[in-house]
Amino acid sequence: MKSQHFVYRRLGDLVLEMTFYPQQAESTRETTILYFHGGGFLFGQRDDLTYINQLMENGMNVLTIDYPLAPETALTEIVSCLEDAVDWFLTHFEDELQLRTSNFFLFGRSAGGYLASILTTNRYKEQLGLIRFYGYHDFKHACFTLPSPFYGRYPKVPPMDAQKIISKGNSEERFLLYLSARQYGNWLSYLGSMTEKLVVEEEQLKEFPPTFCVHCSQDPDVPVEASRQLAKSTVSSTYIEIAADVHDFDREQNPQSDDVYERLITWLKKHN
Repeated sequence: MKSQHFVYRRLGDLVLEMTFYPQQAESTRETTILYFHGGGFLFGQRDDLTYINQLMENGMNVLTIDYPLAPETALTEIVSCLEDAVDWFLTHFEDELQLRTSNFFLFGRSAGGYLASILTTNRYKEQLGLIRFYGYHDFKHACFTLPSPFYGRYPKVPPMDAQKIISKGNSEERFLLYLSARQYGNWLSYLGSMTEKLVVEEEQLKEFPPTFCVHCSQDPDVPVEASRQLAKSTVSSTYIEIAADVHDFDREQNPQSDDVYERLITWLKKHN
């Protein structure tokens, strides 16, 4: 069975889609991973998961989900769209996806990990767990509001030049928008009004389902403390901290990433 594309919502002229990748192994429990990409909410696309085939080969369905980007869409509305995406899955897992069960894991990388964390606070009874790679659950970290030394190494993208990129849809140029935002420390200004609903408090973390969390100890983009707090606060947590100074260590396949995903697959089978 090949991948299938579905529209789950229209936001004005913007069509929000998802891609369903069915499992490639026999499984008694047809569990689905709902996946959210990273990109600081300013760029990125849903089909960027390098290890998707390994997940499918080990009995997992994967549903990769679009969401609108900031600053054209405020973060509160981005979250609302993804809530609609989860609702679409829970409504149509039988008739559209031909599945027997609606059990799912939320999986997000970087900003997608934040989105998966926020949605986990909805306490879906069908959610078996949370998978978070180098993500976060609030914006209290100083590095999010100060110019980034790491991104400062790149050629500067002045704010006025960054503004010209906003209308570029989902093109690769939008990375420059994020680059500028981190260089000048004005990233949060792109996300709209920040409300208490956009933060996961420690008491909420204690109510999370089982979590699988990975972060590099010297991540230059997202502070590792965010994942350490998640691992410490959740009741059932598997936490892997990699001694490295990279952010998305799994952007391309490599021995270190291979090992992490093998451990993830073992964890998925345990909690499925």
